[in-house]
Amino acid sequence: MANKVSNVKKFFKKIGCIFLSPEIVNDKHSTKLFYKYFLGGAFIRLVFLPFFFQRDLLSTFQRAADTVYNGNIGSDFQQLITNIIHSVYFFIIKTIFPFVDSYKQTLLNTDTWVSWVEFVKSDNVFLMLTLFKFLYVLFDFACIFVLLRLFYDKDSEKKLKIFKYWMFNPIVIFVIYIFARHDVIGLFVTLVALLLAKKKRKYWALVVLALGIAIRFFPIMILPLLIIFLAEKKKDYIPLIVIGCSGLIGIEAFSHIYFGKSVIFSLLHAEHFNYIISAKLDLIVHDKIFIFVVLYTIIILSFIKQKEKTFDLLMTYSAIIYLSYVAISYFHPQYLIWSVPFVLYVAAKEKNLYYFQWVQFAFLLIICIYWGDLVTKYLFAAIDHRFFIYIPGPIPLINRVYDPAKFVNIFRSIFSGVTLWMIYLICLFNKKISKDGLLLKQD
Repeated sequence: MANKVSNVKKFFKKIGCIFLSPEIVNDKHSTKLFYKYFLGGAFIRLVFLPFFFQRDLLSTFQRAADTVYNGNIGSDFQQLITNIIHSVYFFIIKTIFPFVDSYKQTLLNTDTWVSWVEFVKSDNVFLMLTLFKFLYVLFDFACIFVLLRLFYDKDSEKKLKIFKYWMFNPIVIFVIYIFARHDVIGLFVTLVALLLAKKKRKYWALVVLALGIAIRFFPIMILPLLIIFLAEKKKDYIPLIVIGCSGLIGIEAFSHIYFGKSVIFSLLHAEHFNYIISAKLDLIVHDKIFIFVVLYTIIILSFIKQKEKTFDLLMTYSAIIYLSYVAISYFHPQYLIWSVPFVLYVAAKEKNLYYFQWVQFAFLLIICIYWGDLVTKYLFAAIDHRFFIYIPGPIPLINRVYDPAKFVNIFRSIFSGVTLWMIYLICLFNKKISKDGLLLKQD
């Protein structure tokens, strides 16, 4: 009997090593803390899962429904792979749960306001939200799985910090479980690419990152860093650049063949690309300087100048790029999640950065007023649609005492100041690890 119990323990320990990490599983204290953080974080996620969403979640699944019911694979040709993922998932849930078909008319309704009202007042809205968002739950925990292998090998204390900071991260919880946006899918693929890069699987790393770029445009921001990190010789650059751009090239080719139009030029003309160049200095006549482009160039050149392009620097420079973007450019709330894993990497050693993420989140809630009712009171509409549709939104309330645009922009400016300060702290961290590395070499 004792042998059987021992064998069962060994079995679950092996399973734990696969799904968690050996450093945590082999330490009893770390294992207890892990389950404590897991249960706490899971409970918070469960609380938010069925009740809150932003209108874009419904739009995403409306496009997936159009693909499944009508065979329209191009319902969102700019995010083709994202739409395919959602379409496959939607087909699975409608097969397992037949009541999903009762929402067919709502999901195929092209009137965005009418379909949204029909959805939030439906009897099974909480169950539908749970099913829709469960896809993001899977990718949320998949990100944790990768993060525990990506950062701080053989250091259970720091791995636990990363896990804790992710499980209780306000930005992660807000973007995935309240705002309900799909950025976590692209983020997961990006983290897998970085894990492969860490293991020096350079070609596979870029293939996976290329897939991430095809899913969501944001991984392209760290593509130059990854190519520079992986290139061992000058001749490596050409194949690495080609592989890194293959995701966009593939999507562009498919778009031309299947839809007869360019996805790249469509993205360049979309308002989302204009966000990148939103911060600018007007010079004379048509002459302008795009501030983020200038800063991005400086960051890349700074990374090139580093004598040893370590994995630590790859992580910190990635954090600097994503933080720089939200600091000085127009952005949507969900974009902030792209900075989280890289900031947490530093936060495991410099705890202040985690607390600054809470500060960022606090100001982000005020910045959300920019978009009016859609991303403020309507987030709660599934709970009581009549109350939250007709209750006054934050803009008219603020307007009674002060100009709403100025009010939000004041806090937006503070948000930028906090974010730039975080970048400064990361630069100090870079200086410290570079100095420590030099000292180790001298020893």
